[in-house]
Amino acid sequence: MNSLWLTNSKIFENNINNKNDIESDVCIIGAGIFGITCAYYLTNLGFKVTVLEKDFVGSKTTGHTTGKITSQHGLFYRYLTDSYDKKFAKDYLDANEEAIKNIKDIIDTEKIKCDFEYQNNYVYATTDTELEALKLEQQALDDIGFNSDFVTKTGLPFEVQGALCFKNQAQFNSIKYLNGLCKSIISKGGEIFTRNACF
Repeated sequence: MNSLWLTNSKIFENNINNKNDIESDVCIIGAGIFGITCAYYLTNLGFKVTVLEKDFVGSKTTGHTTGKITSQHGLFYRYLTDSYDKKFAKDYLDANEEAIKNIKDIIDTEKIKCDFEYQNNYVYATTDTELEALKLEQQALDDIGFNSDFVTKTGLPFEVQGALCFKNQAQFNSIKYLNGLCKSIISKGGEIFTRNACF
């Protein structure tokens, strides 16, 4: 299956064309969203950063994502609460909520056009067993002070027994976003090399 983002977006490429030594404060291996984000923050701190990528920017997981930016990762908070404790679950949720804000701040600061928009995110149940698990998940969220809405209508083209809605989540074009980060990194003296034969 082809990726919507990789098929319809211009992909940043900068094939390495010399074998001279490259001096850098930090070398990052891999140009997915994690590697490029690290490079972005480090260049903003004044480090000279070089990113090396075997294929092209966003070619693996990042380029094949759904493009959603959310704190809701299935029925996960009951698991975190049971496996660790409420504080651990809340810290995890807070970190994810902060990440959504950070991405929006970067988009605004760098003026990146990446089709970002806020959306509700849902996890839904179609069976009685799934519905019971959904109710336990909502209880876990209530216990850590997060307001999730229980709904029966999601806009999906099929009926659900119920769903948990996380409001103010988001979606974007991940490749357009990475292209904007790459442009910023290079403008601050960073280097990104793709199709690197060293791997």
